[in-house]
Amino acid sequence: MSNVPIDHVSGKSNRLFRILFAGLSLLTLIVLASIVTEIAAIDVRKKLNHALRLERDLGVLLLTVQGAETGQRGYLLTHEDSYLTPYSFALDSVDAVLARIVDEVKRDSLQQARAERLRYFTNLKFRDIRQTLSLQYSGDTTSLNQLLRSQRGKEYMDSVRHNVQLLRQAEYRDVRIRQSQLDNLSTVTTILRFLGALGLATVLYYIYNQLQPLVSSISASNKKLTEEIIERRRVEQMNTELIQSLNLKNRELDQFAYIASHDLREPLRTVRNYVEVLEEDYGDRLDEEGHSHLGVILRATDRMSKLIDTLLQYGRVGRTEAPSEVSLSRSVQEALENLSLQIEEMGASIEIEELPSTHGYPVALRQLFQNLISNALKFHPPGVPPRVVITGKSTEQAVTVSIRDFGIGMDRADQQKIFDLFTRLNRPEDYAGQGIGLAFCQKIVQLHHGSIKVESEPGRGSTFTVTIPRSYEHEEVGLRSVH
Repeated sequence: MSNVPIDHVSGKSNRLFRILFAGLSLLTLIVLASIVTEIAAIDVRKKLNHALRLERDLGVLLLTVQGAETGQRGYLLTHEDSYLTPYSFALDSVDAVLARIVDEVKRDSLQQARAERLRYFTNLKFRDIRQTLSLQYSGDTTSLNQLLRSQRGKEYMDSVRHNVQLLRQAEYRDVRIRQSQLDNLSTVTTILRFLGALGLATVLYYIYNQLQPLVSSISASNKKLTEEIIERRRVEQMNTELIQSLNLKNRELDQFAYIASHDLREPLRTVRNYVEVLEEDYGDRLDEEGHSHLGVILRATDRMSKLIDTLLQYGRVGRTEAPSEVSLSRSVQEALENLSLQIEEMGASIEIEELPSTHGYPVALRQLFQNLISNALKFHPPGVPPRVVITGKSTEQAVTVSIRDFGIGMDRADQQKIFDLFTRLNRPEDYAGQGIGLAFCQKIVQLHHGSIKVESEPGRGSTFTVTIPRSYEHEEVGLRSVH
């Protein structure tokens, strides 16, 4: 029996270790080089995709502006509203396209300057189209012909095309360079992957036995992940059932509110009927004080009936309609129509700016402005016709509407509690109401994730400001009066 020298075994182990270490080191270097190359290739592909997106958006912008111009020409020639469809579509989409173009070139100061010039001339072009359509609609043919002969619209359109072309040319040059880089990187990546495969084959035998514990660990992790997925689905199912239960409770609450309001109104109707019977059958036997008492009872039943209606409306805010695009100018006009008799009787003056649009609940917003305007009309000094000024502004984040009156005003200490339910600052015999209107307003504003505040001084009027989150283009405003 021969003995293998210990030094020989040790030397063989050392050689195997050195081979394994060298192979792993080579594989690591190849993998790192391949990763770096692939990252560079991914970056180049991203830039190419960015260039393609920019080219697409430039084409969309050019078609959009040309479509608006075509609609303008068709309308000026035929006076048919159908030709305004391309213009309306362009007006709704052009800002989003321009914003994408500016965002896509924000890392290149020269391209960004070109994009800003493109946006500038595009806005000028749309302003020119809007002005011609306005002159056509108003029948001012003299001003319209002067504007058309000035060739200003053509100059704006030529400037739009010129800036689009400048942006495209710069991107084309960049694309050619990046495409060449991508081809070179692809070749290098292929070579590195081939070398990596050879290196992997060399060291695979040495690391095979080391993979078994890792495989077992992964299997255990997969099992745990499967259990977590099952648990998450169970929780999601529970949430779905809770939502369904909540919807059922809401429907039951609506039914309860209807029944409760009916049961509350029935005693009121009974009281009113008996008072009317007393007036009819025993009116000649009552003195002036008796008639006065009956009048107090009738007025109390009327107030109670209105209070029931208002509380039902308060509880149903936002639950009977779906949100949609709302013109706040239209909402205010509808509110003024509902208050037209009150405005006429008081001789009130209402000044309104053109208000922006937002996304919200149409009926609730109309009720919001109706309550605020009614409030402004109500609280004014006796003998002085009310004056109300309604203004609005918009930013990228929100729209703001302010309703200012020149009435009796209020103390600073009262400016927060007026939004509490059933809160009144004045005696009912001086100013009628149930103390619900402003609480109603606050609930509508909260439904829209907005805010409402008041600024006021005694004897100098009040200004209620409503802010509703939004993301729409700022619109120009112009003051006009309604009496």
